Amino acid sequence: MSLDGSWLRHPTCIANEEGERQIACAISYAGEQVYIGNGAKPHLVKNGKNTIMGFRNLLGHTYDEVDHTAILTAPLIPESKTPAYTVDILLPAPKPASNPRSAAASGAATPNPAALEPIPSTKTITVPEVTSLFLSTLLTSATDFLGVKPTACVVSAPTWFTPAQTDALREAAEAAGIHVIQVLDEAAAVLVGYRAGNAGEEEKGDKRVVVLDMGETSLGVSVVQVSQGEYTVLAKGRDDKLGGREFDNLLLKHFAKEFTKKTKVPLDLPCGENASAADKRADAKLVLAVEHTKRSLSASSGAATCAVESLKDGMDLSSSINRLRFDGLASGVYRQVGAKLTEIVQSAGLDLAQIDEVLLAGASTLFPGLQQHLSLLVPPTTPVTAAIDPSQVIAIGCALQALHLSTLEDGLKVEDVLATAKQTAEVTSAPIGIVLPGQDSEELAAIVVDSGAPLPVRRRVAIPVSSAGKFGFELWEGKHEVKVEKVERPPIEKDEEDEEEDEDEEEEDEEIKTAITKKVKALDGVSVEAKGEGKILLEVIVQRGGGLEVKAWQEGHEDSADKFEA
Repeated sequence: MSLDGSWLRHPTCIANEEGERQIACAISYAGEQVYIGNGAKPHLVKNGKNTIMGFRNLLGHTYDEVDHTAILTAPLIPESKTPAYTVDILLPAPKPASNPRSAAASGAATPNPAALEPIPSTKTITVPEVTSLFLSTLLTSATDFLGVKPTACVVSAPTWFTPAQTDALREAAEAAGIHVIQVLDEAAAVLVGYRAGNAGEEEKGDKRVVVLDMGETSLGVSVVQVSQGEYTVLAKGRDDKLGGREFDNLLLKHFAKEFTKKTKVPLDLPCGENASAADKRADAKLVLAVEHTKRSLSASSGAATCAVESLKDGMDLSSSINRLRFDGLASGVYRQVGAKLTEIVQSAGLDLAQIDEVLLAGASTLFPGLQQHLSLLVPPTTPVTAAIDPSQVIAIGCALQALHLSTLEDGLKVEDVLATAKQTAEVTSAPIGIVLPGQDSEELAAIVVDSGAPLPVRRRVAIPVSSAGKFGFELWEGKHEVKVEKVERPPIEKDEEDEEEDEDEEEEDEEIKTAITKKVKALDGVSVEAKGEGKILLEVIVQRGGGLEVKAWQEGHEDSADKFEA
């Protein structure tokens, strides 16, 4: 995207020449043709050995470091240090040489029919070259849409990318003619994208956010501490075998059974390596139809249809599935996603009750059933957010970041900003909050500075007062905990037969978890003489190294502030 267009202040995900906004990361060689993007996906089954997918994740790796069991397309060349593929291609036939005698007799050369046939050959292409080829098509689409070539771009990389992989992605983009000013972490891109008001808009307050990114082939989960626009990753993890492809396989199995039930023609999908040619053709046809079915299930509450002409043995498939039935089929995948979410949150030393928001990214998170399942795992006050199309939010976040970097002062270089951003920041180790006079609770009344806030940090809170007088506050260091309360389930009326069957079973009490912050250590206190009704402002500054400065005053009377340093 261009950095100097005013329309970028309202970013949108543009469509390519075919009207597609989500481009599959796939390339397929078929004879003399090269299919890039969504057009390559149908070749996965019928031309799998010449179809390449998932290549971005192999950047920066050697052949020995790659998980070969996760590669479902063209195999890698064992002899190559840098992962590379060999694919079959057809080279254009050379121009026929003219025959002087034939030309003299008839005035034109007689072509040799055999010389006009394309020549079978092979092509070796490395992972960086495949990535550059794919990115060059995106650059061409953006240039055609804008009318000018973008001057600079921000590209995204998964949170789990190593520095070597990030550098390899940058180099591949530069080789494609893309000037990269930043490789943005995908979790950060999601956070920026969901805060799409103005580029560089700061997040208000401190919170813990989970970014759940589920694409076609993998699931990524990041736990991020957000402190007024500064992001610190607390934990991250991924599952390379859990993605949208699982939903594809569920639908393939479902419609294959429906087809066999109606036509009596045996069809077992998804097909394995030893499947017949007829089953492979049926698999390829049904994969394309299932794509449309998935989109309908995620966008509409009604039934989604699936129709394929001559699926196998000349028999047609015409069936439908409603959302309730699909959620039943996908419940196992939903549980796996929830289990991975819980695992990563726990690895950060947190409980799901301590998460303030879950942000969704990736086209596979569009299913309402998955969103509902995730919302049941977190407290009712924790939103599961998909306000922006999850399949587009990363691109929107990159566009906003590009706009932000383009507005930097002329004297400030982008490289200087990026170097500063890469430095590891000191953060607060424990939350700091206030205790009100006469408070008997073991919990803090309010948190002023949360744990994980990058240092130095300044926070200010306003406390309303209704009359004149002296008001005091204690400042405490706290500790985050989860309070678990067991609530007895209401008895269920049963008849005598049910009571006999369930007499040995005991109803477990329901657990309600609440995130709390307990008092641990008193730091000091401040008092303010209020002149009348108004607001008392309390300001806490934590310096690098742990220096603490606290100041309190009534709004409009800062000259009479009470303060202390520790």
